[in-house]
Amino acid sequence: MSVCRYRSCLSFCLLVLWFLCGVKLFAQSSSDYDRGVAAFRAGDYSSAAALFARVEAAAPGKTDAALYRAKCLVHIPDFAGAEQGLRSYLDAHPDSSDALYMLGFALNRENRPSESLAIYTKAAAISQPSSDDLKIVGLDYVLLGDYPDAIKWLEKSVAFDNKNKDAWYYLGRAYYTRSRLTEARRAFLVALKLDPRDARAENGLGLIFESSAQPEQAIQAYKDAISWDRENPHKSEQPYVNLGSLLLEQGRTKEALKPLEIAVQLAPASGYCHLRLGAGYFREGQMENALSELSKATELDPANASAHYQLGRVYKQMHQLDRAKAEFEKAVNLQNKAASSAARETH
Repeated sequence: MSVCRYRSCLSFCLLVLWFLCGVKLFAQSSSDYDRGVAAFRAGDYSSAAALFARVEAAAPGKTDAALYRAKCLVHIPDFAGAEQGLRSYLDAHPDSSDALYMLGFALNRENRPSESLAIYTKAAAISQPSSDDLKIVGLDYVLLGDYPDAIKWLEKSVAFDNKNKDAWYYLGRAYYTRSRLTEARRAFLVALKLDPRDARAENGLGLIFESSAQPEQAIQAYKDAISWDRENPHKSEQPYVNLGSLLLEQGRTKEALKPLEIAVQLAPASGYCHLRLGAGYFREGQMENALSELSKATELDPANASAHYQLGRVYKQMHQLDRAKAEFEKAVNLQNKAASSAARETH
């Protein structure tokens, strides 16, 4: 066989081999994609994310596997990973409104509301936002402390879809924060009509009762919220701390301790929960426990004047007067600072 014919034959064999490998890789990629979709639909997001990553590695940019993987990471949740994947996907697909809306959501969950709003603005220029998209825009404004705008966008969300119970709940919270109690009550009741065992909305209703000087109705609402939330693997500390705090105000300190202890277990990073439990221990004369909880409260929330004041009371009761004086002074300084700031805002 001549050299030329040999080389020609070899080239042909290599071409066939390359083609067969490509077919095999495509088949494998297609199989992984189908398995990834099935895992995603079954809620197995970790497995789905791994499968979509393999698909993307085998055929970069040829499918929407990278987008699906980002959706998986949002569900896990791994918002930083989702953000990274979405930005990479958007480099190749800059007009994907789906990816933009998802990126806006991830940024909201990463507590980056200004960036989230900028991304939502880009997405809305491409396609109409959904009720859930408008809800997240509202929550961005909540993070920014801009409740008038938060209410405006949450109202738009429920106007777009009046069965969006989460939007109704967050709208109720925004109304409550602005002391618009009648509107807050209505929003929570709508959420409860859509889901009669919505623990968050029932807890919100408890806040309305408490603000309206109806303590027994508030206590029952908090207890109902706790009962309904019992099977939730991601329990909220809110009904527990609200119930315990109200029982403290009613002078029912022994009853208050258990829900407050559970609140601290559920939210160990909440300075407010430690503060309320410390106040309960103080009333019960459990000074060592009170010292522990209130010290933690001031550590987690050093700008909370009430926490420093309560800690000062504990030190005073334990006859550690120098420490008590230091905490009282911190409380006074923080109160004066807050008053000065409020005065500047009114001018």
